Amino acid sequence: MRKIFEHTADAGIEVKGENLSEAFDEVSLAFTEIITGGNLPNLKSFHSIDLEGIDLDNLLIRYISHLIFLFDTENFIVGSTNLQIIMDKNKKLKGKIHGEKYNEKKHGYGVEIKAISYHMLNVSEGPPSKIKLILDL
Repeated sequence: MRKIFEHTADAGIEVKGENLSEAFDEVSLAFTEIITGGNLPNLKSFHSIDLEGIDLDNLLIRYISHLIFLFDTENFIVGSTNLQIIMDKNKKLKGKIHGEKYNEKKHGYGVEIKAISYHMLNVSEGPPSKIKLILDL
C-alpha cells in the first residue's frame, strides 16, 4: 500500500509493507510515480544497490538520495526492486533496482524531486513496516 500526499510545495509518501524490504519497494515506486505522474517504466536495465546507514531513517535518506542521483545523472527511474535489509549495528540495504531511462513522451511528467527532507521522516520496522517521508520538489 502506498499513498502520496501534498505538503506545502513538497510531496509526502506514506507506505506500508509486510516487512521493511516491501516498504522500501513501495517507496521506490511512489518516488517514480511522482516523477512520471503515475506511470511505471519497463524493466529494461538495473542498478545494484549496496548502501549503509547508522539507523533505518539514515538508510532511507541514503537510498532516496541515491535514487535522485540516478535520475539526475542517468535519467533512470525505478519500476521494480529486489532489496534486502540487513539489521547489523549499521543498517544495510543490498539488492537491485530495475527500470529504464526516463522518457517524458513515454512515461509522462509529474514533478522533479530535488531532495528528501528530515521533516516528518519515520521508518517503523513493524510488522507491518511503515515509512513516512517528505520530498522537496
